[in-house]
Amino acid sequence: MRELTKAEKRQAKELIQRGILRRHVRWQSDMRKLLDTPIDYNTGNEFDRSMEITARSRKFYNEAMQMEEYCRTSMLPIGLLSLFSRGYLNADDIACLPEDIRLWIKDSLADDTSTAAVESPLK
Repeated sequence: MRELTKAEKRQAKELIQRGILRRHVRWQSDMRKLLDTPIDYNTGNEFDRSMEITARSRKFYNEAMQMEEYCRTSMLPIGLLSLFSRGYLNADDIACLPEDIRLWIKDSLADDTSTAAVESPLK
């Protein structure tokens, strides 16, 4: 399959950034819910809450660093697929992509194949 043009790469990177920002918004919302939950015997004490916040922050930091790798040219298709499959990009978002890339994303998800095992449409 063909290589993406410079304009298509730019477009894919913009979509990936949009998906990454949506993930950040969801994480911040989840953290807000945790912070707004009253502390009681069932949810633990202040120390437990601080440890939970720290653990979630570390986990999200690692996830965010991995998502930033999606902006590398060689990772663009996998990044689009991953963000689309996790709901951070939708069909309207990817509608601006070339048809072959859109079909590859949809076919890959229809096959229920892991993103690690999917062959990129870019050669």
